[in-house]
Parts: sequence; structure tokens; C-alpha cells
Amino acid sequence: MMRVILAVALVIALAMSAGAYDILYSNDTAATHDAGAFGIDVGFLYLMANSYYDEDGESVDWENADYTGMWFPIDIYYGVMDGFEIGVTPIFMMDKVTITDPDDEYSGTGIGDTWIWAKYGFMPDPMLTARVGFKVATGNDEPDEDELALGSGQMDIDGALLFGVPVGPGSFDAALGYRYRLAISADDDARDAGDWKPGSEFHFFAGYTYFLNDAMGLRVGADGFFGGENEEDDGDGFEAVENSASNVVYINPGFDYIMDNGMSLGFDMHYPLMGTNIVAPWGLGLTVGWGN
Repeated sequence: MMRVILAVALVIALAMSAGAYDILYSNDTAATHDAGAFGIDVGFLYLMANSYYDEDGESVDWENADYTGMWFPIDIYYGVMDGFEIGVTPIFMMDKVTITDPDDEYSGTGIGDTWIWAKYGFMPDPMLTARVGFKVATGNDEPDEDELALGSGQMDIDGALLFGVPVGPGSFDAALGYRYRLAISADDDARDAGDWKPGSEFHFFAGYTYFLNDAMGLRVGADGFFGGENEEDDGDGFEAVENSASNVVYINPGFDYIMDNGMSLGFDMHYPLMGTNIVAPWGLGLTVGWGN
């Protein structure tokens, strides 16, 4: 029973939440590229967790289980016109849950859910940018026995405003958005209870980059989300599930280096400060980018 509880908790928390790194919000800025610009950013994230936040916001340790994950988000963008760009961000995931006493292991490897997005910068100084994103359910949400889900089985629609302004020897960036989460049909999901609608979420990011020189910058920031109650439909209409809302706040220090040939390197750490009803792994990230 304990194995089942742990596995289900991880599947729900990781597949249906932003996890340690939200690829739409973490370290994104209001900056947009010129017309014709094309680029690819490839990330590597190593995530670890051996606890979760309960409904009271208390961190609860697992005595006989831990989670590790390696995620590879690939951000591909194209500048349609000055100040307007489109992009797609698939993610390759390698997740594993190891349980001791008795020994067991759950794993999942493959493509997770994919974001398709567009950004439009409508004010240059200070920078204000609107972004809209659509999450496509490309990840497997009905895994085989002893496997972990890689997707949520439903679509999300995300809209956000991004802000950027020079401050001293650096820049301040922030984003605030709302993510509307569509329902999961019982016919398309392994659930037996009926249709399920995960709670919609307010997302945020705020950070400051201190420029050491023209090529290097130190970053410190925070991001996360605050979600509403999940809802379930057992045939009589959707009703909120009491004490099911999730939220989490991370700090994200990092370092960026931009080279003359268009290549860029970034390093990040993601550490949870607080949360509710969520497995909140901490992790390290490395990003390699190229753009013309």
C-alpha cells in the first residue's frame, strides 16, 4: 500500500504541476528577437526529491523513497517580425522513483508535454511583452505498471505579461500569468472516478541580473505558482475537491555567459522555499543556446 501511495503521489505531483522548472516562466524575460532570428536553447536539468509538502504546507520526508529526474527542454524560436516571435518547447524526461523496504523502482522515459507559444513586445522602454502558450498533451499519461506518467493527459492555456527595465548595473525582469487547465476525460485517463479538472494557476517570475561585463551576468530570482482547488465530476457536475489546491515557490540563482559567436551558456539552481500539496524537487540546470 505504501508503494502505491508514493507512486501515485509522485505521478500526480510531477505530471500535473510545473515541477521544479516551469519552461514558460523560469528565467524568461520580456526581450524579443528581431525579424528572421532563429535559435535553439537546449537545457539539462537534474532534479531530486525525498519529501513533499502536505495540505498544511509542512515538509514531510519519505523514509523509504526518493525521486530523481533528468529533463532536457528544447526551446526553438523564430522571429516573425521585429518584436514578435513564435516557438515550441518539447521536453525529454527521464524520471525514476526508488523505493526501499521492499525494494522496488518506478521509471518513465520519453517525451513529456509540449508547449507552443508566441510573444509580442508592445512597449520598448520599459519593455512590456505579452505571451500566450498552449500545452499539448504529448506525454504519456497512462503508463504501464512500474512506470511513471510523463504527461498530464490534458491541455493548458497560459497567458502572461512580462516586464523588463534596467536598474543600476543590471536589469529587473518579472512575469505574471494565468494558466487555465482543461479537464481530463475519464475515457482518456486511467482514473475510475470520473472526469477530472486540475485547478487553474497564477504563475509568476521575478529576478534581477547583475552584469559583470558585456558577456557575463549573475542572476537571482524566484518563481512559482498558486493554484485553485481541483474539481471532479462523478456524473452530477464538477465539484471542488476540498484541500486539493497546490502551490510552490522556488528561488533560482544563476549565471549567464554570452559569446561573440551567438552561443550562450547558463547555469541555474532551483530550490523550493514553500509549497502545498506538491512534490517539490530541488535541482541544477545547464542551458546551451545558439541564435543568429
